[in-house]
Order: sequence, then structure tokens, then C-alpha cells
Amino acid sequence: MRKVLVIAAREYNAAVKTRSFIVSLVLLPLMMSGGILAQRATERLADTTTRRVAIIDRSPGEKLLAVIEQAVEQHNQAGIYDKSGRQVRSRFELERIDPTRLAEPSAADRVRLELSQRVRRGELLAYVEIGPDVLRSPTPASTSPRTAGLFGADEQDDAAPEHDRDRIRYASTRITYRDFVRLLGEALPQAVIGHRLAEQGIRYEQIRPLLSPPGIVDRGLAEQHPDGQIVYETKKSRMSAAVGVPLGLVMLMFLVVMIGASPLTANVIEEKQLRIAEVLLGSVRPFELMMGKLLGGVAVALTLAAIYFGGAYYLAVRQGVAQYLTANTILWFVFFTAVGTLMYGSMFVAAGAAVTNIKESQNMILPVMLVIMLPMFALGSLVQDPHSRLAVAVSLFPFSAPMAMMARLAVPPGVPTWQLIGAALLVVLTTLAVVWSAGRIFRVGILMQGQAAKLSELVRWIIRG
Repeated sequence: MRKVLVIAAREYNAAVKTRSFIVSLVLLPLMMSGGILAQRATERLADTTTRRVAIIDRSPGEKLLAVIEQAVEQHNQAGIYDKSGRQVRSRFELERIDPTRLAEPSAADRVRLELSQRVRRGELLAYVEIGPDVLRSPTPASTSPRTAGLFGADEQDDAAPEHDRDRIRYASTRITYRDFVRLLGEALPQAVIGHRLAEQGIRYEQIRPLLSPPGIVDRGLAEQHPDGQIVYETKKSRMSAAVGVPLGLVMLMFLVVMIGASPLTANVIEEKQLRIAEVLLGSVRPFELMMGKLLGGVAVALTLAAIYFGGAYYLAVRQGVAQYLTANTILWFVFFTAVGTLMYGSMFVAAGAAVTNIKESQNMILPVMLVIMLPMFALGSLVQDPHSRLAVAVSLFPFSAPMAMMARLAVPPGVPTWQLIGAALLVVLTTLAVVWSAGRIFRVGILMQGQAAKLSELVRWIIRG
């Protein structure tokens, strides 16, 4: 045991007493927040060129054109700047197309072709054609999912123009650019509904309050303090607990496990290539050498976890949600991080022992990476519905249990005790089996030279030694 601890201490010191380790401590938080920083940076680099849109208002009196012009004016004055006054969105310019040019079907087709060619040349962002029957009140018999809304999904995406008399056609080559579509969606429905009500002798301003649906608010549960006062949980605290805590714990565990376990493959390959392992095996048994490396990796992972967890707890205190990082949650996090690093690290050690160079190790590492990332694929379901069959299955599957169970445990109100204990036992038993199997592979593969071992050979090493 003393030799194992000596090797573990050496591996730990070799990992943490390097500049790369210090750099990784700083870079990892930056990488995790890189999405937010990149989004802010790209906003400054966004294309803010003025975009021109042609409008064909075929409604009676072109009543909706004025509504669109007013919405565009408001957008250009206040909707294109951020809080610092910097322009981050494009201005819009409107070009009116005389609707009388579309009186005849053949002439209308020529106008649409002309506008389409201008869109393709980049002279226009899009052209919008407001159908002549948009303002007409639909009859109950004619109302259908296709005609019930102005901007809803259309089951006839390529319908001929004559089928869209009660619709608003938007044609553009840039179908993913939706700023102008959103502007239309915010401005036109109220104007169209107001006109339809006016035709029935009803003022929209009179019934607008009646159309407001009752609000559904997310409120906290009541709880009684020791002094007898009854208080309610705040939405901010509960949302932070339900989303931020489990996501943060899973991401933290994934990062520290990867940093503690994944370098073991390269470490083993290096010692094989430089014949260092042959010298070391003159003093220690192969299993002791492997366990020393694994324990060193676990120590590195727990060191990172302590540093980042301390920072996360400080932020939780500042945000007022520290009560959701309970001692029970922290203890289970330490347990699953240590056991998970042992289990995954054994796989990485076995992968390194089975090959002779870094290039060959890629094929061995890929299955291990897929196993580690399995909980990440189901993370959304784990947080949204932690008691679903999928969540329970993933958290009881030994190879995904460490991260999956932490995600479920951190979502209030937690998980049943039997599932938590069962997952812990399954992970421990599986880790023992994986460490034993990796030891059998390591004993043979650490001295192997020439070519990578095949899967059948790995199975034979595990069974026969």
C-alpha cells in the first residue's frame, strides 16, 4: 500500500505542479462562460446594414401599409440600439409597390417575378404581399388551421398566390433572418382584429381588457420558520435551485473527471514508449502501479472540485441560493466524483496499455468518451423531469450514474433514498469490476510493443490473464 501511495503522490505532484495546471484553472471557467462572452462579442460584429423590403398592400385602402410604416419607424428609432446606444440591429426601409399592378393574374405573376429577382440579387431583403381578404372577418365554416392565423404554420407552404387571399405572403432568400417577420407579427394582428371588430360595430379599445387571459404565475410553497412565521419561497431561489444547481454540478463533475482521468492514457503510452514502465515494474507490481496512477488522478479531480466548488459556493451565497447546496449534496458530489474518476480512469488506463502510440489510442478512447458523455445527452430530461423512466434508468445505469444521479439529486425535492443508495452500490460494484478488468489488461499490455491489441485479445486478457 505504501508503494501505491508513493506513486499516487508522485502522479499528483507531476500534475498540479505545472504551468499547464495553473493555466487550466483559469481557462476552464472562461470556457464555460465563453458562450455568453461570444454572444456579446458577436453582437458588436453583427451586420447592421440597412435592409430594404417591398410591401404590396392589397387590402382595401392599403390600411395595413400605414401600420407597417409606423412599426418600422419605431423600430428604427428605438429597436436597433443596445443600452449603450450602439447600433446592433439593422434599419429597415420600405418600398411601396402599387397594388393595382397586380389586378390581373398574369400581371401579378410578372410583378412577383420581378421582385423575386431583386431579392435574389440582394437589392431587397424580402417582399411582403398582403392579401386582399386579410381584413375580412372569416366565417366559422371557412376558418381552418390554415386560415385561422396570420403567421401560423401553413400546411400548404408552396400554395399558389390565389390561395393566399386571406394571408400575408413573405418571400425571401434569407428564411432564417426573422427580424422583419417578428416586426410584422407584433404590429399587424392587433390592427387586423381591430378592423374586423369595427366592421361589427365593436370598438377594440372597449373589449381589449376582456381579451386579456388570466395570468398563471409560478409561486413558491409555504413554509413555517421556527418563530412561527409563515413565509413563501421566492421564484428566483427556486428557479436557481431547479436549473442552475444541477447543471452546474454536472458540468463541474464532467470537467474535473475528464481532467483527472483522461491524461492517464497519454501517461501510460509515454511510459511504454520510453521504457519507463519496465524499470518501474522491477520495484512494484503492475496492479500497484496502475492503482497509484488512478489514485493520483482522483486526487487531481478532487483538488479541482474543491477549488471550483469553493468558487461556486461563494457565488451561491452572493445570489442567495446557498441553502440548496446542502452538506448532503456536497458529500454525494465528492463520493460520485471520486468513484467516477476511478471507474473512468481505469478505462483510460486500459486504453493506454492496449496501444503503442497516441494515434492508435483514438479508437480506444472514443467508446470511453461516449460512455462518459451519456448523461450529457439526457441532461435536459434529467432536469426537466427527474422522476421519469428515462431519468431513473440513466441514473441507475452504473456508467452514467455518477453525473445523472447528481443532476436528479440537485433538483428539488430530490430522489428516493433507495434509488440513491442503489445507484451508489451499483457504481461501487461496477468500479471494482472495471478496476479489476483494467488491471488484467494493464498487466499484459504495459509491456506490449509493436501493434495495438484487438478487442478479442482484450477479452482474453481479462478472462485468462
